[in-house]
Amino acid sequence: MSNELAGTPVRPHNISSETIATVRRWLAESADTAPDTSAERLAGVLKDPVGLDFTIGFVDRVVRPEDLKVAGKNLETLSRNIPAFLPWYMRIAIQLGGGFAPILPWPIVPISRAVLRRMVGHLILDARPEKLDKSMQELRSQGIRLNLNLLGEAVLGDGEADRRLEGTRALLERDDVDYVSIKVSSVASQLSMWAFDETVERVAARLTPLYELAAASGATKFINLDMEEFRDLDLTIAVFERVLENPKLKGLEAGIVLQAYLPDALGALQRLTVWATERRVAGGAGIKVRVVKGANLAMEHVDSELHHWPLATYSTKQDTDTNYKRVLDWALTPERTDAVRIGVAGHNLFDLAFAWLLAKDRKVESRIEFEMLLGMATGQADAVRRDVGGLLLYTPVVRPTEFDSAISYLIRRLEENASPENFMSGVFELATSEKVFDREAERFLASLAQLDQTVPRSNRVQNRDAPAAQASIDTFENTADTDPAIAANRDWGRRILQRSATSTLGASQLAGAKVTDAQTVEVIVRRTAAAGTAWGERDAESRAKVLHGAGNALEAARAELIVGMASETG
Repeated sequence: MSNELAGTPVRPHNISSETIATVRRWLAESADTAPDTSAERLAGVLKDPVGLDFTIGFVDRVVRPEDLKVAGKNLETLSRNIPAFLPWYMRIAIQLGGGFAPILPWPIVPISRAVLRRMVGHLILDARPEKLDKSMQELRSQGIRLNLNLLGEAVLGDGEADRRLEGTRALLERDDVDYVSIKVSSVASQLSMWAFDETVERVAARLTPLYELAAASGATKFINLDMEEFRDLDLTIAVFERVLENPKLKGLEAGIVLQAYLPDALGALQRLTVWATERRVAGGAGIKVRVVKGANLAMEHVDSELHHWPLATYSTKQDTDTNYKRVLDWALTPERTDAVRIGVAGHNLFDLAFAWLLAKDRKVESRIEFEMLLGMATGQADAVRRDVGGLLLYTPVVRPTEFDSAISYLIRRLEENASPENFMSGVFELATSEKVFDREAERFLASLAQLDQTVPRSNRVQNRDAPAAQASIDTFENTADTDPAIAANRDWGRRILQRSATSTLGASQLAGAKVTDAQTVEVIVRRTAAAGTAWGERDAESRAKVLHGAGNALEAARAELIVGMASETG
C-alpha cells in the first residue's frame, strides 16, 4: 500500500505536551486509591534483584512438578535465596517450609502453592461457577466490563479442544458475561499452515456455533478472536473473515487482535478495514480491532532461533511503541472508524492519553474503547475509566485443576513487570518519583518523534519461488526452514503437492539406479573406496568448495527433490 493511502492528519506530534499533562492529572487523581496489596507485593518482589528468578523458579520447580517429593526438594533449594521485599513472616515461613519440605512435602508443598495462588489471584479468576459469581459481581459493581479468556491445557488433541470450546461457550451463555476472548489455537488441534485453506474451513466450522450464540443474544454478546504469535496472523484473519461471511452473522459485530510489535500490524489493519468497509456497505455490521503491543516476545525469539528465520517482531521497544502510535494514527479517522472500532489495550498511561486526545481531536471518541489487564495498577485504571467513560478489563479465568496451564500467562506478566524497559516496571513509582516519570515521558516523546506515515514491511519475507541464495565458502550457516506462515511459501508448497500427485520417475532413471548382479555391487564398492581415498587427499579448502557446491545444488533443487520424495512415497 502506498504512503499516500496510509496518510492521515499529522496531528499526533502536536499533542505531546497535552498528553504528558493528562498523565500527570490521572496520577494525581489515582493517588488516593489504595493499591491492591497482592499487586503491590508482587511488584515489590519482582523489583528485588533475585525476585524474578525466585518467582519463576517457584512456578517452574514447585508449582509444576506432579511429584510432591520433587517439589519439596526444589522448595528447599529456593528457600536459600528469598527476595528481601517479602514481609518477614513470609520469609520465615518459606525458610521453615523449605527446611521441612523434603521430609514432609505432603502438607508443605500444597500450602506453598496456595500462597502463590493468593499472591497472583488478582491476575487470574477462579473459573468455578460459585467463585466466578462472586468475583464478577464484585468487579461489575464497580462499573467495570470484563473480557473473559478461559485458560487451559495446551491443545494437543480434539478432546482438549472440545473442552476449551465448550468452556468458552459456557461462559458466553452466562447472563453476567457479555464479552469473551478465544484463540484459533485453543479450539482446534493439529493446525497446519501447509493445509491453510482446509484449516481455515475446519476452524471456522468449529467457531461458527459460538458466534451464532452471540448473534442470537441480540448483539449483547461479543466475541474477540485473539492471537499469540506471528505464525497465527494470516490464519486468525482468514478465520475471522470466513466466520463473519456467514449470512446468519451479517449483523454481528465481532473483534480481532493485532499486535503492534509486528511490523505487519498496520498492513493487516488496512486489509481488515477494506474488508469491514465492504461489509458495512453491503448492510452488515462493522468490526472491532483490539490493538495491543504483544506479549509473546520470548516465543518469537525461540521460533527465530530454531528455524533460522528473521525475528518477526521489532528488535527495540521504541520501535514497537512507535508502531503502536502509527497504527492508532492511521485508524482514528471518521471514515475508517465507521467500519472499524478500535480497542486501545495497554497500561502505558502516555499511550492511553495519546490515543484519547487524538480520538477527541478527530471527533471519533465514540468509536474507541480502552482496555487494561485485570489486577494491574487498579488506581490508575480507575482514573482512566472516569475520564474516558468506561473500561474493559482483560480477565483470564482458569479452573483450579488447570492452574498450571496459566503459568505461561503469569510468566509473561511477571517478566513485563520486572523488565526495566517496560512501563509496568515503574508503575507504582510513577506518581512519587520524578525520575521515573521523566524516564517514561522521554520514552513517549522519543517514540512519537519517530512516528511517520509509512507502512512497515514485514520482517519475514522468505519466498521459496525466488532464486536460492548462494552460500559463502568462508562461513557456514544452516539454511532456514521453509516458513509456512508466509502466503507465497504456502502457494509454493501447494504446487509441489499437486505436481507430486502426477509425477512419476522415468524408466531411464529407474534403470540407471537398478542393481541386479554381484559384479556390479563389487564395482560400486571399489569406486566408493577409491573416492574415499581421493577425498582424504584433498585439502580443507578444496573440500569446502565441494561441500558448499553440494549445498547450493541441493538448495536450488529443493522443490524438485520434494516432488521426487513425495512421488516415491505416495
